[in-house]
Amino acid sequence: IDLPNARTDELRKEVADLLGVLEEDIPCVSAKTGENMEMVLEKIVELIPAPEGDINAPLKALVFDSKYDNYLGVVTYIRVMDGRVKKGDEIRFIQGGEVFEINEIGTFKAGSLNEGNELKAGEVGYFAASIKEAKDVQVGDTVTHEENKNIKPLPGYKPSTSMVYCGMYPIDGQDYNA
Repeated sequence: IDLPNARTDELRKEVADLLGVLEEDIPCVSAKTGENMEMVLEKIVELIPAPEGDINAPLKALVFDSKYDNYLGVVTYIRVMDGRVKKGDEIRFIQGGEVFEINEIGTFKAGSLNEGNELKAGEVGYFAASIKEAKDVQVGDTVTHEENKNIKPLPGYKPSTSMVYCGMYPIDGQDYNA
């Protein structure tokens, strides 16, 4: 809205038609000046529910991604559904069965990792546990403490299937149909 050529009324109408909402529910916001930011933040708090979970329950954390770091090994990204996990804890991947000790744990910061002491139910973060092989961390797997033998995995896990895409084209375009 702070640009000289902003077409706010026209764009509000287009967005309202596209999303099927009322035009008055689409705020005109400027991140540059901060205009109407309070309204957006209030709507976020009003419309998006707080994470649920029981801090005192046994640990259940969903693996949603991972990456390999030359110094830390495989860094595992998790959302803690129940319980808590901290540095030094021994954790087990339910589907894979592997057990590791957490060396580093923390949350995400814009463009970097913010090391901390623990993650609790409802929080999203990462841990590093000197995991050498990327295959030991499966997206969708459930992480729990090593001693929790009877924990059921979070629903929805399916083992990943390796796929290779291959495109074949003739040297001469006239041979394409053949």
